[in-house]
Amino acid sequence: MRHIRTIGTNEKKRGVERLMMYKRNDTIEQGPHTQLHSLFTMPRDLQGRYWAHGNFHSRVVTRMSTTNYPRARGTTRFSPTPYPSSDAIIARMDEEDDRWYHDTGTDLHPRDFLFQARIQTARRMSQRAVRFPSRDRVLERLLEEGTFDREAPELRSHSEEYAMAHASAMINRLLMRIETLESQASESLVFC
Repeated sequence: MRHIRTIGTNEKKRGVERLMMYKRNDTIEQGPHTQLHSLFTMPRDLQGRYWAHGNFHSRVVTRMSTTNYPRARGTTRFSPTPYPSSDAIIARMDEEDDRWYHDTGTDLHPRDFLFQARIQTARRMSQRAVRFPSRDRVLERLLEEGTFDREAPELRSHSEEYAMAHASAMINRLLMRIETLESQASESLVFC
């Protein structure tokens, strides 16, 4: 329950109580939306917020949209696919291998796709902090400000956060591409 340790004392008590309630209910209601074993291993809380690992463990990514869509994007009324919940999106992004990074979110509407991209960016930033100790700290802070939710005393502006999240997700993708090309170039120089 790593994510509960990072929040306030009152929230810890409420969070533990909710977890116990969900644990009791898990034996009653079995279904794809109540896969509780992953709830304890994933960095999230019961409101569907994603908590980052590593250097960013105190920062959180929250779904920007509260719209409940009846079916996944690209499906029809006659052949509907259920729309993924916040927990389902987080579960897809918390896979062990690197498939999570290549998930294009074709079934998601734009705001939820951005939620997924923010989680992808948060995971890559945590990995980058370990892989590149001499990384560009200014770029890292810019990515951090655009990826994670605002913290008090800053006021939230959804339109501003959306624009910043979009920009940081694109920058993260470009940065990953540059890092890949640099590693390929350095490997080819070693073998020459």
